Amino acid sequence: MGMTVITCDAETFWSQDYSLSKMSTVDYVLDPRFELIMLGVKVDDEPTRIARGEKEARLLLSSIDWSRAAMLAHNTMFDAAILAWRLGVVPALYLDTLSMARGTTHAYVGSSSLDAVARYFELAPKGSQLQTYKGRWLASFTQAEFSDYSSYCVHDVDLCYAIFKRLMAAPNPFPKSELRTIDLSLRKFIEPQVKLNPLKLAEHLAEVRAEKDQALAQLSDIPKGVFSSNQQFAKLLEAEGVDVPMKLSPSTGEMTPALARNDPEFKALVDDPNQTPRVQTMLAIRLGVKSTIEETRANTLLNLSRVQWPGHPSAGCWCPVPYLYYGAHTGRFSGSGGFNFTNFKRGSPLRDAIEAPAGWMIVHRDSSQIEARMVAWLAGAEALVTAFAEGRDIYSEFASRFYGRTVTKADKKERFTGKTAILSLGYGAGWQRFQRTLYIGQGGVSVTLEDEQASDLVNLYRFLYDDIPRLWLRGRDTLDRLLGVNTSNREPVPVVIVNVDEDKLILPNGMALKYPNLRRQYDGTTGKDQLVYDVPPVGSKKIYGAKLIENISQALSRIITTEVELRVWRETGFRPFMSTYDSHDYVVPVSEVEAFDRVLETAFSVVPEWCLGLPLASEGGYGRTLLQAEQHANE
Repeated sequence: MGMTVITCDAETFWSQDYSLSKMSTVDYVLDPRFELIMLGVKVDDEPTRIARGEKEARLLLSSIDWSRAAMLAHNTMFDAAILAWRLGVVPALYLDTLSMARGTTHAYVGSSSLDAVARYFELAPKGSQLQTYKGRWLASFTQAEFSDYSSYCVHDVDLCYAIFKRLMAAPNPFPKSELRTIDLSLRKFIEPQVKLNPLKLAEHLAEVRAEKDQALAQLSDIPKGVFSSNQQFAKLLEAEGVDVPMKLSPSTGEMTPALARNDPEFKALVDDPNQTPRVQTMLAIRLGVKSTIEETRANTLLNLSRVQWPGHPSAGCWCPVPYLYYGAHTGRFSGSGGFNFTNFKRGSPLRDAIEAPAGWMIVHRDSSQIEARMVAWLAGAEALVTAFAEGRDIYSEFASRFYGRTVTKADKKERFTGKTAILSLGYGAGWQRFQRTLYIGQGGVSVTLEDEQASDLVNLYRFLYDDIPRLWLRGRDTLDRLLGVNTSNREPVPVVIVNVDEDKLILPNGMALKYPNLRRQYDGTTGKDQLVYDVPPVGSKKIYGAKLIENISQALSRIITTEVELRVWRETGFRPFMSTYDSHDYVVPVSEVEAFDRVLETAFSVVPEWCLGLPLASEGGYGRTLLQAEQHANE
């Protein structure tokens, strides 16, 4: 890397009521009770040194040229926040073994804690002294106690560095491009660029609570037992047009509603901002909580807007944006630390409460239909690829074929049907799921199709773009290759998959899609064998051809999006303050907005060498708030 690697670990005061298990990192680090007990610092391979308290830590850190140094930690978001917000230290690069482990070992272990990763690499386990010194201020430590705690800290630092070396070791070192991706992700939190408007947030919170109270009144006649019964609650959700998540029952081997608190699919449903206030209230009742997801988000951001930052008593309202690297199996980022900026509802007042500082503007740009384009390109669906490349209104074109008449952008519902088809049917969705998706709607548009109509539409899609169903079969063949089945007489897998390696598919950036212990398992519901793979610690997950193509498409689309981020950073020095799976948001000086928007448009159009022929496009805009920038992009 050409940089000095500085491995750090901060040990701080914590207690029963003051801990990261009960507070966000922002609240914890900026709380008046915060005290740095010690800081462990390791310079490359040198022995780890311990600085006692903040004064010694400042002295030790001041001896390092941070413009040429990379800071390494396990959960760098926490340790770097302390160094940046309280000690004024910002390195040239952030490294994080927690993030690296999430992209490599997590699929096999089910945890990326320091102890779990150390055990995976057969290193000495993490120490246990942390609980011993709970509730202890620095002044209360005896010399012997401080020495004991120091040995714990030194061991954590040494473990972190040893894990980093293992992850960077040949023949499969962690990709350097992904190291910078991790760095830019962490800076969205550590170096916030936008502010929150507390007045807008308070107003939205009041409206959301009023909607919840109204929904509660409407639901008061439903027996409480309905909310605690899996089957009855599933029927209640289905009546609202909700696509109820399902899972494989380990006891019966059959599919059953995934409505337990810890089911990943149920968590995703609870976290879905597009569900109606009524459905959100049902989910809150099911969980036994007082707040809906929208209410929680509004209240959390309102509290964040009131945080005072050290050295800036009148400059609160900063909005750190935390992300979990490799939060999803496909490499997508997810929310972290009690915040999920990746899926705020489109047009939400929460977006309007995110504002640029005075003299700056927010520039937003997202990649147009990137996954639909990726699937068409992978499948070799030339008609669809050409339509994308020519910039045609594919949504209206498909809707026109289905409805048997010309559909334009003025035909909101019909075009929404076409849009939903193009964006959702590439992954093998059946007509019933498609029908429910249309009924749930988006942005105030909802469409009701009869069963036969929905079935006809799905069949029309598969007929017009018949290369896509064949792509699903190639996905099935890829799974057979992972199982060790000889597929030499079959059509090759998608060209961008450079290698099938044991239980994983190697991606163009050197990362991988992993399917640990892939195997055939009897499905009691269908009476047939199905393919499943281990997802520790939750159990197993079903996989099939179309689902594999979805995984591949999302993983490749994610690579393209992060490459845009890296390219813009190298060319301009600007980094996004927020990103989703297909978009980036920047803050730039007002005088540079239009020029930067053109740079961003160009960056989004660059086609990587590994997917030549993929038709890329984007939409962008700018404004004082995130909502204004997004609305400008859609004009």
